Amino acid sequence: MKQKIFKILIITLLLNIINIEFTFAQAIPQIWAESYIAIDANSGRIIGSKNSNQKLPMASTTKIMTSILAIDKIKDLDNEVEIPESCTNIEGSSLYLKPKQRVKILDLLYGTMLRSGNDAALALANIAGKNDSDKFITMMNDKAKDLGAFNTNFVNPNGLHDNNHYTTAYDLALISKYAMKNNLFREIVSAKNYKADSLNNVLYNKNKVVFQYEYGSGIKIGYTKAAGRCLVASAKKDEVEIIVVVLNDNNWFDDSYKLFDWAFENYNSYNIIEKGQYICDSDNGDHIFAENSFSYLLTNEEKDKIRFETNITVPHILNGMDTISYGVYNIYFGDNIIFTGNLIGNK
Repeated sequence: MKQKIFKILIITLLLNIINIEFTFAQAIPQIWAESYIAIDANSGRIIGSKNSNQKLPMASTTKIMTSILAIDKIKDLDNEVEIPESCTNIEGSSLYLKPKQRVKILDLLYGTMLRSGNDAALALANIAGKNDSDKFITMMNDKAKDLGAFNTNFVNPNGLHDNNHYTTAYDLALISKYAMKNNLFREIVSAKNYKADSLNNVLYNKNKVVFQYEYGSGIKIGYTKAAGRCLVASAKKDEVEIIVVVLNDNNWFDDSYKLFDWAFENYNSYNIIEKGQYICDSDNGDHIFAENSFSYLLTNEEKDKIRFETNITVPHILNGMDTISYGVYNIYFGDNIIFTGNLIGNK
């Protein structure tokens, strides 16, 4: 039965790639960052990196976690809140919030991500932490661990320098991949400008990626003297979206654009399996299907490294569902499992 399934899935994969011209992947361009990484925003596959696990300060790219966590935790972003004095007169980039000023939470989010307001980020932490910004910082660190960002430590929500405030390019890519799955977050970071009525101001995005790069889709710049120039950038062309992180890079924008160009030239997104795709029949004649879709970023030379294995078990009904589980299938890239999906059928 395994061989039967293997043949069906290989035929499907070949049909998906048959119309793509065969070319050899080009070498990755030289990147000047102290640390960098480029990943597929969908699967998380790393396609290029240097010193990506080196712990470094990240400046205002911190605000990616601040903003996505605030979006996750605050129920009504249209509420207006009163700004406490503790969230005003913060050094560095600022919205120049004033004590007792009433500001819409959504405007604070845009002010945090577009204008990199250190006071706005602290205000979000205060709101989401229920008047306890230290509690919010604990939440930031807990969320980082949940996402697998184990070499990250936050001590503030805005990225002002502290020796104990650090991340890695890899961790920051994981956090950014998660954040970019949120539609509101994506809308904010892709905006070129935003009219913040409660601030009586129009906010313009400091991230030049959305202005300069044809396929730019976000997300955040950062700079302190200690961290240097830091950038998390994203770009989407057709079905491929790439996230690039460069840390301590004086050539931050141009290096990101070089990585985007290289990725789009050499990689394609392959629909390896579709949700509801027929796999085979069970021993008693029931149809078995794939529960989820899966696509993966590959060069043309890498397509033959994809293989499938199935583990069909005794069928059983999933709790509270009209669905029968027939086990799982694994998709391999070489010797590594890159996806595990459920084999299902109907009652």
